[in-house]
Amino acid sequence: MRPRDRKLRQRLQQAREAVALEAARLLYHGACKEYIEAKRAAAQKLGINVLPSNREIAIKLLEYAVLVEGDEYWRRLRRFREEALHLMMILSSFRPRLVGSVWRGVIKPSSDIDIELDFTDPEPVRKKLLKEGYQIIEESPIDVPEPLRYGSLWRIKVKMPAGSRAEVILKEHEWYVRPPRCDIYGDPKKGLNPVELREVLEKRPDMLFIPGLEGDDEWR
Repeated sequence: MRPRDRKLRQRLQQAREAVALEAARLLYHGACKEYIEAKRAAAQKLGINVLPSNREIAIKLLEYAVLVEGDEYWRRLRRFREEALHLMMILSSFRPRLVGSVWRGVIKPSSDIDIELDFTDPEPVRKKLLKEGYQIIEESPIDVPEPLRYGSLWRIKVKMPAGSRAEVILKEHEWYVRPPRCDIYGDPKKGLNPVELREVLEKRPDMLFIPGLEGDDEWR
């Protein structure tokens, strides 16, 4: 590669990293909710006509969160996962699995605990949650066409005992057993079932589920 081409590639990579970091900062502080919104806002703010991938932003989000919070980040991640396991045990008859940011290990201050169920009737789920003392904040059908909803039928938002929030999603069986690929990391969104999550908490509660990330010990 010619020196000129090498320098151009380096400048482009630096530009991507700058936009990714600014997008991560916007997401962390809640100025933007979606990755596409954050990367466009970051590029406009910095005056850079380069858009990084969602994965690049996610890695910068992890870096930024750990920089801001230090060890508290990992304590909070473990707490979220413990709360998720407790909720999943209550909903064990509906085949729950942990997905989303708490599964991945890349969380923001506004992160919810995301639980998917292999179940389509919200009434038994609702009764079980109320019986166990959970406060239902909101619930609604997921009324968007396929393939945008990926088999999701119903959403129940729950306030957790420690003050965090969980979102319980009821899924069609065909979509539950064949989860779609993640638009951030590119792998199937298979998540963790209660047995797998318990093992993570016992052996490596701060484990990251990010494909292709080498040497995740460096984050701690």
